[in-house]
Amino acid sequence: MRRILSTVVASAALVAGVGLTSVATAGPAAASGWCDGSKGFVLSGRSVRLPYNVASNSTDCTLARGASGSGVTALQNALRYCNEEGDLVVDGDFGPRTETALERAQALRGTTPDGIYGPNTRSVLAWPAYLGGSLVRCVGDPS
Repeated sequence: MRRILSTVVASAALVAGVGLTSVATAGPAAASGWCDGSKGFVLSGRSVRLPYNVASNSTDCTLARGASGSGVTALQNALRYCNEEGDLVVDGDFGPRTETALERAQALRGTTPDGIYGPNTRSVLAWPAYLGGSLVRCVGDPS
């Protein structure tokens, strides 16, 4: 009986929001899941690649420490070539260096520097645009 009562009280506290805090972040607020791929967009004849959630067919996705794959590679390329993080190694793994680089880019672009990539961060970052495989310029969010 005591266990049931404890469970009911804990559940009620969670539903009521007791003990929960709300943190404004630059990332997952409106995200549709983890970025598990990347997608190319064509903008004025130039190719731009963004992190992408395959299941939802959306660029409104999240990346954070521990993520890996082509979505992370797209983010790292943007950080390195268009957001003043020229020393960042592009390896497809979202580790502490990518997190720190993202925090600096978020601060540079005027959004909350939390190290989490999401829709708010995507919209403020500059993205590399390629023509014939060569970087030609950096552009705003093309999605």
